[in-house]
Amino acid sequence: GGGGGGAAGAQEQAKPALTKGTGIHVMSTSNGSPYLNWQTRIMYRTFQKVKDLPGSDLLHFTRLLHRRADDELMAEVPTVRVDSLHAACDKWCEFPVADRPNAVKKWLASEDSRRGEWILMIETDYVWRKPISLPPPGSPAIAFHFHYINPRYPSLPEVMKKLMPPEMRDKIKMSDIPCTGPAPTMIRRDDLARLIDEWERMAAEIEADPVAKQKLGWVREMYAYDLAAAVVGVAHRVEDPGKTMMIAQPPADSSIGNAAMYHYTWGADYLSGSDRVWSWDKRPYIDVKHVREPAKWKPELPPADGGTRGLRLQDGKSVDKDLNDVLTDMLTTMRGAIDELDELPNAPGCGWLDTEPACDFGCMAGELCVPNKTWKAAAK
Repeated sequence: GGGGGGAAGAQEQAKPALTKGTGIHVMSTSNGSPYLNWQTRIMYRTFQKVKDLPGSDLLHFTRLLHRRADDELMAEVPTVRVDSLHAACDKWCEFPVADRPNAVKKWLASEDSRRGEWILMIETDYVWRKPISLPPPGSPAIAFHFHYINPRYPSLPEVMKKLMPPEMRDKIKMSDIPCTGPAPTMIRRDDLARLIDEWERMAAEIEADPVAKQKLGWVREMYAYDLAAAVVGVAHRVEDPGKTMMIAQPPADSSIGNAAMYHYTWGADYLSGSDRVWSWDKRPYIDVKHVREPAKWKPELPPADGGTRGLRLQDGKSVDKDLNDVLTDMLTTMRGAIDELDELPNAPGCGWLDTEPACDFGCMAGELCVPNKTWKAAAK
C-alpha cells in the first residue's frame, strides 16, 4: 500500500507547466503520537488521490516530525524529522504544538523546504477531496477565518501589546492582526521565512508567561503566528467558512462549498430525544492499534436516513439531509483511505510503547527521509 512512488514520480515529470519550485508544497507538523499518526495516514492517502487530478498545482508533501527519534510512519509518509524542543513532548506534554514554530524554523533551513514557491500548512486531521491551484500572481497569503480567534476580545489587547516589540506597540492596531492561525495557510516560502523568527519568539514568550497562557488558552500558538504576521507585515487574505477554498468543518458546516479539504475538529452525536443514535469523534483514536491496524477500527457511517428522522446534534442543531450527506461524504472518504492502508508491524512495533525498540530508518535529521526502507529494530 505504498502508493506506487514510481508512477507518481512519472506523473509529476509529465507536468511541463510547472517547473521545479513554482507549485505548492504541502506541509503538516506532528510529534509522532498515535493520535496524530492515525490521522496522518488517512490524510496523506487522501492527498495522494487528489495530487495529480486536473487543476492541481500540488507538487510535494512533507510531514514535519518534531521528535528526537524516527517513528513508524517514516516508510509510508515523506518526512523530515527535526529534534523536538521539549523531549517530553515526544511522549506526552501539556502542549506539544508549542514545538511547532521551532520545528518550522529548522525545516526552513533544509533543502526540502525549497521545493515549492508556495507552502500550504495543514493539520493531520484533514481529508482531501480535491486539489488546490496556485493563487493568482501578486496574491497575499491565504488563510482561514477561525471565529474563535479574536485579538479584540476585551482581555486580549493588553496581552497582544505586551508581546509586540516595544517600537511596534503604537503602530499595530488589533484590527491589523489576522483572525487565523498557521493552518490552513498557503504562504510563499519567502514570506514564511520572514515571519518565522517572530513566530518562534512569541510562542516562547507566551509559554513563559502564565497570564498570557491562561488568557490565550489552547489556541495560543495560533495567536503567536497571527501576531508575528502583523509585526513583520506579511499580509493574509482571511477567507470565511463556506466561501473558502481551504476547509469545511462538518458538523459546523452542512456543505463542503468551495473547500478542497474537510477538517474533522468537532465530533457529531445524533440524538433522538436523549438517546444517542450515532456518533463520530476523532478523540478515541489514540492507540497504536488504531495506527497499525486501522481497518479494524473504521469509523461508522451515519445512518442513511439520518437527515429525515428529526434527529438533533449534541448542540441542538437539527440534522438535515445536507448535514447527513456531508458527514457521510467525509467519513466515506476516510474509510476508503483506510481500506488502502497496509497494516504496520506490531510484533514488535517500533518507537511508541515502552516495550518496543526505537524505530530506525537510517534517516538523517533535517533531511527528507525517502520512504523506501523497511524499519529495523535498534540493537538492544
